[in-house]
Amino acid sequence: MVTDLLDTSGPIELSPRVWWVGARRADNKVLYHSYLLEQGTQSVLIDPGSALTSGDMIKKVNAVVGLDNVRWLVCSHAEPDVIGSLPALIESGLRRDAEVVTHARNEALIVHNGLPLAFWRIEDHDWRLELEDCALHFVFTPYLHSAGSFVSFEEASGTLFSSDILSGLDDDESLLAHSLAYFDSVRAFHEQYTPSREILAHAVQKLRELPVRRVAPRRGQVVPEPLVAPLFSMLEKLECGIHLLARDDPDLAFLLAANQTLHDVVDTLVKEQHFSGIATHLAGLASHSLGAEYLELWAAADKVTLRFDRSDAYSGRAEEPPPDVALVLAGAAPVQGRRLILPLSSPHARPGSVDYAIVLGFDEPRVLNESTMAVIDQIIGLVEVGLEREVLLRTADLERATWHTRAIHDNLTGLYNRVSLEDLMQHQLKLDDTNSPSELAVLMIDVDHFKGINDTLGHLRGDQVLRAVANSITQSVRPEDLVFRFGGEEFLVVLAGVDVMVATLAADRIRTHVSELATAVPSVTVSIGVALRHPHEDYEALVARADDALYRAKLKGRNRVETML
Repeated sequence: MVTDLLDTSGPIELSPRVWWVGARRADNKVLYHSYLLEQGTQSVLIDPGSALTSGDMIKKVNAVVGLDNVRWLVCSHAEPDVIGSLPALIESGLRRDAEVVTHARNEALIVHNGLPLAFWRIEDHDWRLELEDCALHFVFTPYLHSAGSFVSFEEASGTLFSSDILSGLDDDESLLAHSLAYFDSVRAFHEQYTPSREILAHAVQKLRELPVRRVAPRRGQVVPEPLVAPLFSMLEKLECGIHLLARDDPDLAFLLAANQTLHDVVDTLVKEQHFSGIATHLAGLASHSLGAEYLELWAAADKVTLRFDRSDAYSGRAEEPPPDVALVLAGAAPVQGRRLILPLSSPHARPGSVDYAIVLGFDEPRVLNESTMAVIDQIIGLVEVGLEREVLLRTADLERATWHTRAIHDNLTGLYNRVSLEDLMQHQLKLDDTNSPSELAVLMIDVDHFKGINDTLGHLRGDQVLRAVANSITQSVRPEDLVFRFGGEEFLVVLAGVDVMVATLAADRIRTHVSELATAVPSVTVSIGVALRHPHEDYEALVARADDALYRAKLKGRNRVETML
């Protein structure tokens, strides 16, 4: 097992008989990789390297097999940092029958160095070199980054000698990659040296067919098996080739970043099932490529406007839009400045309609040019598809919540109704079962002489009284206490975390507040029965005992509190 940090002053065995024999240039920290397959008198030196590092490389080769046993020189392309060491190898004792293993397109360039070496063309030998106890399989990867580029796969160890693919640009002294953070170095290399994303993706697709357990590039770090597949996936999506042109052109730099954003948004839309994930990803990309500090999405749905932002992970909530957003939703022109506000439309809406708005916030006013806006429009088109579906889902959720609220609440008083009593009480009983002694109480409340109010003043006045009593009860208890309209003029209150004294005091506080109501009725009072729960008592029995206590309060003259122990 190879570990890091490794002593790169000598050869390093990556796997049985597979050696790293690279070197570090004296004037910087960068490692330049050459590799050696130990195969007796048929040993293979892969990408011999630069003339600047040839001395260290030759010492390492001699330490493993000796130059006189190196039969094959695999040169993945004809650049000086691959073939520059060939003269030094010849002068240091390379065997006379050694051959350069390469593609004909590379041979056409290498031959001009006038070296006394024969060539073994990979395309003339079925892309395969049989060795003592293993074989090298060659895969043509043209234009990465030369016309004759190829990679070499050693089947026994599963090592892919990848030439430029997954090479990196940094001064990290580690030989091995330890995490996906290595991709930052890979990105820097390929953005500068790889001609196009399509060429790179085509090569990676071919390499995916191989059972790769390790990638050994010419520069950067050796990639272990767990990182191979995810790094290949990241590499396939990388925009490259023309990025050098963007260094002195801010508009081009933005367009390249936005193009990458577009690919990423498409990928996210395909993979993500939840809009919150899509929007969160988009916000990160807007920050990275546009410098936006925040992103908001607004949707004008039926009877409600929805806001999606990072405060609730873009899950969406009903909220009135600020004036600038409301104007854009109403059809006004897009707004530019510190808040860039752009209109969006549902894919199925009539032409010219505005259904949504996207808001990008900046730390200073921004005016985006026409070409940049064209790219943003493409991104918006993708967002509109996901947003339309999410608005439909969130609107349905809000409607369900509204109907649920109506189903469990009394229309007249706004309190919980009797339908919801059993479910809410069962939850409270389970919590109370963890207490010893019990700390749950029920108050049963009845408006005294309510029938007379209805008979003499009418049902509308009676409804006003019930609403006033309900409001008084709610104001007299804690926010966590549950208040129900039990039926007619009866109310029920559930108190948690109380003893009999606290429950009785709460009941008397309710009675006092109701008696002080300033209503059109000369006098409104209530009678209250209190029952503290017995251990593991069910809710029907508990409510029945509270009702018995209420009956006793009625018998004793009303406008009073009675407790049932």
